[in-house]
Amino acid sequence: MPDLERLVPLRTGGHLPPVFCVHAVSGSAYAYAGLARLLGDDRPVHGFEAPGFDNDRTPVGSLTALADEYTDILRAAHPDGTYLLLGWSLGGLVAFEMAKRLTQAGDVVDLLVLVDAGLPRVMDLPPERDILVRFVRDMAGTSGESPPGLDELAATWAPDVAPGAVFEEVERAGVLPEEFDSHILGEQYAVFRAHLKAFYSIEVTGSHPGPAVHVLAEASPAQDMRWQRFLPDLVEHTVPHSTHHSIWTGDSLLELSRLVREHLGH
Repeated sequence: MPDLERLVPLRTGGHLPPVFCVHAVSGSAYAYAGLARLLGDDRPVHGFEAPGFDNDRTPVGSLTALADEYTDILRAAHPDGTYLLLGWSLGGLVAFEMAKRLTQAGDVVDLLVLVDAGLPRVMDLPPERDILVRFVRDMAGTSGESPPGLDELAATWAPDVAPGAVFEEVERAGVLPEEFDSHILGEQYAVFRAHLKAFYSIEVTGSHPGPAVHVLAEASPAQDMRWQRFLPDLVEHTVPHSTHHSIWTGDSLLELSRLVREHLGH
């Protein structure tokens, strides 16, 4: 039976078809909370939360396996169709895989929205130190730069540094807000690392013929996000003065929500 606890209600109520949002590499659905508020009272919004994130399941190290599971959950939770899918970053790739599965099964995906979603390249994982730096930046919401104190700590780490030791140092140095203690960081890193490894292991194939939108951050490398050959009915937009994370804040979030509402038709 599908694990419906993986689907988190971000906005309930309303008579319009719901939007289903797929988590990014962190595994958390709550990046979409601000967007859910801005899509209007009549639009229900739900977010997928990853196995292993705030639960006892082992993180899933395959994006195709996640897409299979989430597609089953989606059908069980919303058997009437049609489907509106949205995914940021790695979540865009999983949403694309879900859209393929739904359309191949004869379901209707009215709209697929990607938000600053890079295309993967099959490659080996970088050294543990580099993954850990990327993880701490992601937790701080600063993907392109380090929070204060991180670079100084990272300069002392060996390439194969043990994650537990890193999280203790990060906690002692106050690099992240105090709610991110070493225990929580260790649990969330397991999910992050499994998803990152899965991203570097997948080769994108096939296509989704339905309507699709890609909203890019201005500061992101557009050459790494060329989805046209996989999405023949694709419309692209760029949010000015935004980065991969800041697209979810302030005026950038307002513009992102405006674009999503425009393509939803309400």
